[in-house]
Amino acid sequence: MQSFALDTIFILISLSSLSIVVSSSKPLNPCNGDFLRIQAYKQMQNQTNTTQCKNLSSLQAQFAWNYHKTSHNQTQLNILIGTKLITTTGWLAWGINPDLPRMVGTRAIIAVKVPNQITPSVNTYNITKDIQLGCKLQPSGIDFMVQNMTVVDDKDVGFFSVFATLVLPQRYNVSSLNHVWQVGYCVDGLEPKMHEASLGNLDSKEVLDLETGDCQNIGQHRRHMRK
Repeated sequence: MQSFALDTIFILISLSSLSIVVSSSKPLNPCNGDFLRIQAYKQMQNQTNTTQCKNLSSLQAQFAWNYHKTSHNQTQLNILIGTKLITTTGWLAWGINPDLPRMVGTRAIIAVKVPNQITPSVNTYNITKDIQLGCKLQPSGIDFMVQNMTVVDDKDVGFFSVFATLVLPQRYNVSSLNHVWQVGYCVDGLEPKMHEASLGNLDSKEVLDLETGDCQNIGQHRRHMRK
């Protein structure tokens, strides 16, 4: 009887491990619906036929990008991220981390909207350990160039979106780029405040191959472990 129980446990563990392995690499899940109607996405498509677009795994976010190598062996990366942020107050963040797929250490672009503000603000931020401890999240320079930052609150298609052009040094690997995204609904002036602690908010990170669109979704690993 004891041997049967141990065999059963071993099978369950094996199946659980298999499900994690299978989910660790996801093919491109194409964008759909209103996101494809955003003017910035249409412009990206018109500029180059290599633009890719995918549904992200949480927070109803969709993400488009294209890139090329510069003459200085850097990477010029165009990104567009959007979500259905239909509240009058809130913020949308996207960023990359040179070390790990996590929020601390991320170089972020954050767009903030508040009532009665015609154009939402958008800035770069360094997400440090101090922010987790309660320090204010203030705009700051980051270790690569960001150009053409544009935020659009398109009420016709219902998407709040951010476009930007990044010039990445060689330390950022385009075949395994740690990128994170986040949505919040509380601001203090133009300062983004803490987001919710839902599973969607906690699982919004992945390692993305910019060329193929394949990814390792860290949040899915966490969900399998929780189950």
